[in-house]
Amino acid sequence: MNGHRKPSLDLRGEEKGAALIAAFAVLVGLTIIALAFVVMVSDDIKNAGAELIDAKAYYVAEAGLAKARWALTTDGQSVGWGESDISFGAGTYTVTTADNGDSTYTIVSEGYVPNDTNPVAKRRVEERNISTTTSGLTNLSLTATASASSYKGVDTPDKANDGQTSTKWRANGVPSAGSPEWLAMDLGSAQTFDRVAFDEPPGNKITTYQIQSSSNGTSWSAVSNPVETINGSVTTVDFDAVTVRYQRIYITASTRTDPSISEYETYNSNEIQSIILGQGKFVTSW
Repeated sequence: MNGHRKPSLDLRGEEKGAALIAAFAVLVGLTIIALAFVVMVSDDIKNAGAELIDAKAYYVAEAGLAKARWALTTDGQSVGWGESDISFGAGTYTVTTADNGDSTYTIVSEGYVPNDTNPVAKRRVEERNISTTTSGLTNLSLTATASASSYKGVDTPDKANDGQTSTKWRANGVPSAGSPEWLAMDLGSAQTFDRVAFDEPPGNKITTYQIQSSSNGTSWSAVSNPVETINGSVTTVDFDAVTVRYQRIYITASTRTDPSISEYETYNSNEIQSIILGQGKFVTSW
């Protein structure tokens, strides 16, 4: 008879049960880990989705701000302009503009996804204290063809509208009522203007003159209601607006025998000037 005893069936059953319990515990643990991972990934996806929607609202607001800058600088709109509930991409924007009273503007744009009635995302973008300047009036003389009654040496008529005060037109004669000197501008086509300004070099002063206009370059008429303003070497003359191709300064007396003009400029004081916007301070909220 063999002296070794075989393990009982009960003992082997207990070992199998313990192994099953351990395996089950491992499965439960893995399941918990998997569920936690799924929840984590789901939260990440939700967060990413929310961030994407927020980004859309921001870009919609940015579109409104860009539209406002365009309207004020290109479309001829004045400050105070605004738009409400304008559709753009996945949402809508509302934008306002305001004058701060110190030559600066503020633009506020609010972006909503999908709209401002039931938004799932919204962003507010402000550009504060935007510096402003104007483009200035157009000097019509710069593109004109100049001519004159006479000129001396290199001081030709075109030197009076070359944009350089270091050059000049200089007449070659003594102006008088019977023998005037004149400088004329051919604007190329009929233009509306109501102001001229002429800059004289040192030692020269035109004392008696008329600003005249013409539609054909032959028949001339004095402008109506001229008002002269002198500031240093620059004389500005404002008058009732005319729409003609030709104009000239008709000189009958000066303090020198040969009157000179460094620059002769022509303007329409009612010209609509465009606004030039600088960069302001950006602030976002919501």
